[in-house]
Amino acid sequence: MVTDGTKDSVAADVGRVGAICRRFGIDSLAPQLAACEEMLRGGGVVDVAVLGQFKAGKSSFLNGLIGGAVVPVDVLPSTAVVTRIGYGGRERVTVHGLAGEPFGIQPARLAEFVTERGNPANEKRVAVVDVELPSLAPYEGVRFVDTPGLGSVFAHNTKVSVDWLPRVGAALVAVSVNHPLSEDDLLLLNDVSLNTPEAAILLTKADLVTGEELASVIEFTRSQATSRTGKEWRILPVSNRPGFEAMRAEVAEYLRERIAGRREEAFGEIARHKARALAAGCREYLLLAERAAEAAGAARSDLIEALARERRGFGSVKGEIRLLCNHLQAEVRTAADERFHAYHREVTGRLAEALREAMTGWNGHLGRVTREFEGWLAGAMMEEMGTVSLRGEGHLAGFLFRAQASVERSVRAFADRLAREIERALGIRFEGARFDPRVEEPAHPDVRLSPAFDTHFELLWFLIPMPVFRPLVRRHFLRRVPWEVEKNLSRVAGQWADAVGVSIDGLFRDATEFLEREVRTIAGLVGEAAEGNRGEEIRAALVELAALESSL
Repeated sequence: MVTDGTKDSVAADVGRVGAICRRFGIDSLAPQLAACEEMLRGGGVVDVAVLGQFKAGKSSFLNGLIGGAVVPVDVLPSTAVVTRIGYGGRERVTVHGLAGEPFGIQPARLAEFVTERGNPANEKRVAVVDVELPSLAPYEGVRFVDTPGLGSVFAHNTKVSVDWLPRVGAALVAVSVNHPLSEDDLLLLNDVSLNTPEAAILLTKADLVTGEELASVIEFTRSQATSRTGKEWRILPVSNRPGFEAMRAEVAEYLRERIAGRREEAFGEIARHKARALAAGCREYLLLAERAAEAAGAARSDLIEALARERRGFGSVKGEIRLLCNHLQAEVRTAADERFHAYHREVTGRLAEALREAMTGWNGHLGRVTREFEGWLAGAMMEEMGTVSLRGEGHLAGFLFRAQASVERSVRAFADRLAREIERALGIRFEGARFDPRVEEPAHPDVRLSPAFDTHFELLWFLIPMPVFRPLVRRHFLRRVPWEVEKNLSRVAGQWADAVGVSIDGLFRDATEFLEREVRTIAGLVGEAAEGNRGEEIRAALVELAALESSL
């Protein structure tokens, strides 16, 4: 266990930073503060988060480390909620809901709660799932955290991973060897660096390239990561396929030596790193307040007036962003309808061929055959629409990137104006924030079928001689297939358009809330400085924060 002295010391420092944040109204650091406090309450367990883009191989890596297919892997994003996996004397799975008491489930039911297929959009309201395994005895005191994929257009997935970042203890950032570092990967590495000192890059699917190609990918990844973050990164190639045991052994050795084998020391380093980052963030806000307090009255008054002017101009900025979002939402709906209906001929052909084969085994009266048809069509249509729906991300992601870029430009233009006013008045720069699109994937297609007959004709089965009318009934069933496909493609297109529309609305909301919050915070700090009665308090807090950072 981690020594009480270490925990108490860091906890006291975090408490002091939190008190300063509350004293000066710096509420933007609340998530970071809560993450520090949560870690210190956690009994010294080090959470090793496995992070990375959608389908980067995170869940597959964990199964290889565990030595069994414990973590579900699927064609859909495999992880819908955070799953923590650690050592336990017996195999046990505990589900922690967003409300109510935790409850245990059989390990075989894990996928029902943690996967997108079993728990779409986290409709079961699961906060986190804990898995305990005897096979993880070499990593006692460490929990491996399987996070939902970043870079997926599924809001509940991406948001969970982003929100988890402040709570990261150590981190393995999974990057697929056949998809070299993207801009999103580099941004993730930078965020990870801010939240933990103990992190490595997990280069997954290493079996897809030759040894020479792998060496080139490793060098490229190291160079890009170091250039972006200013930090040297450990690169760990890995594959779960036979013949790559040496790679898996190297990863296991890294985890044992760097984290499990020196857990007390690692926990202390991580806790101090988080507390240092928290103190540094608080100090940046207070430096702004100090500079405002020291500025000449005229400069400070000009800045206060500029901030008031920007706040008065919120209406036009919001209108500009809203108009942009409405335009993109209309484009999305048209594109979704066109792109999904392009599958009509393909899906209809497959279903008609399969129906002809299935009908050869349907015997009995009209009512029985009708029930056979409706049951078959429901299952077949669900499968087809599920397959088609999976392509929605590729069809519509481009609109999200456009929305992200366009809204970010609007926000950046506003933030740049603030930065110029602050720099002109106080001589310092104030940085803006990065925006990410948050899209909710529609739940599995809501396949609804119309009755096989427009009336309850099949109830008169005893009047229908099937040997005579069987060919006519089969032709009727076949004629229904194109219409059912058309109806359900429209439904899937509508679901995707609605989901992307929700994402764009969320982007608008996040952007406007951010702008209002930033101006309100800055105006509050500058306004208090103008009153002239907090200068000494601000300077004392800065001295305290500097001492904290130094001691940490």
